Amino acid sequence: MKSIKMKALKSTPLVYLFCFLVCTEKSLGDWEFFRGSPDMKGVANAELNLPLGLEWSVKIGRSVFATPVISGDKVFVGNEEGRFVCLSLSEGNILWEFNTDDIIEGTACVADDSVLFGSGDGHLYSLNSNSGKLKWKYETEGEILGGVNLFKSTVDQKLYALVGSYDNYMHCVSLAEGKLKWKYETQNYVNGAPGISDGKIYFGGCDAQIYGIKTETGKVHITMDAENYIANSIVVADSVAYVAHHGNRVAAFDLKKKERIWEFGERDFPFFSSPAVTKDSVYAAGKDKRLYKINRKTGEGHWEFKTGQGIESSPVVSGNSVFIGSGDGSIYAVDIKSGKQKWSYEIGDNIRSSPAITEGKLVIGCDDGKIYCFAETKK
Repeated sequence: MKSIKMKALKSTPLVYLFCFLVCTEKSLGDWEFFRGSPDMKGVANAELNLPLGLEWSVKIGRSVFATPVISGDKVFVGNEEGRFVCLSLSEGNILWEFNTDDIIEGTACVADDSVLFGSGDGHLYSLNSNSGKLKWKYETEGEILGGVNLFKSTVDQKLYALVGSYDNYMHCVSLAEGKLKWKYETQNYVNGAPGISDGKIYFGGCDAQIYGIKTETGKVHITMDAENYIANSIVVADSVAYVAHHGNRVAAFDLKKKERIWEFGERDFPFFSSPAVTKDSVYAAGKDKRLYKINRKTGEGHWEFKTGQGIESSPVVSGNSVFIGSGDGSIYAVDIKSGKQKWSYEIGDNIRSSPAITEGKLVIGCDDGKIYCFAETKK
């Protein structure tokens, strides 16, 4: 992950409805957002059966920090040199590519025949997902290093894209034309992809604040001090925000009472990766080389799984396994009950991209500039 700049559960029925409204001829197994769904919970609809075998790998250039997104038989992802590619999920061949003027670190999102992503050149791009042709680009006044999300307006029934920028704003832009609907100013850079919950978007940034903004108007719903920089996405469920932050801790904040419920931390290493949240648990991984399972209600740690190097990849829960990449060059599947390793594959270079999981397959990027696709193997 590029250095952060600083100034001095299963998906709910509502999410299923959202996906049905924005996707056409797509499987519920598609992975069209950074964390799989607009709520950013990091829980896959598809359950992978282990073991997995390498199906293909394709080099697309320099390091891949972004998480691939999957729609139908297409995989979309950008890389360190500003190259954005579309690959065939089944074959791994590059179908088309598009070049920007700076790094693509944030994850794209897909809706209808559009794929959207931000670039370090300060633009939000919308491309035709079939041809790679530019539909429009929207300019901000700073780098865009976080992922893009979408919501459907209940007022005009149109789709809108949400993205944060290093110009200190969260931007809301129409999917059809790339026109600004609203923007909300924070006090510092906005890094992570915003999550959506109950008609609000939630995000944090380098000003150490948690923001809840009304999707329709861009007006503030709530702000709360998270006490530390937030370099990733947060998850809000049942009016509780789950945050893994730069202050070396994972925390839960009651947004109604505006108070911290619990805080978890074993060692003094920051969290760059975004947490995964299920009905009962929070899964978080840090630079201390460990993946943790934490009780969602009490903040008590259930288990920890140690890898060989620090972790910036974000965990994804699929069935009874949680998948994650590590700086030690391996991708792991860990049993959600015991915390024991169930499967691993050594790629050999730092993995800062996060898993994208669809029916029978897992796709991930790596610092070696390659995209890897793993598939279920027949026993």
